[in-house]
Amino acid sequence: MSATEIIELIEKLPPQDKAEVIAYVRKAGLAPAEQTIRYLPDDEAERIAERIFKDHSELFRKLAQ
Repeated sequence: MSATEIIELIEKLPPQDKAEVIAYVRKAGLAPAEQTIRYLPDDEAERIAERIFKDHSELFRKLAQ
């Protein structure tokens, strides 16, 4: 059976069965776990923003015109 045929069969499954297939694939290590969004701490984001605006001040000046 080809991957395409397997995918077609999975697409026809009811939602609960699809969820079981997804859980199996993740548990078996065949797919990465869902990724979480990571955010910079406020102080680090401010420090980086200040450096970017300082290093590229001419560009931001031209964009503001």
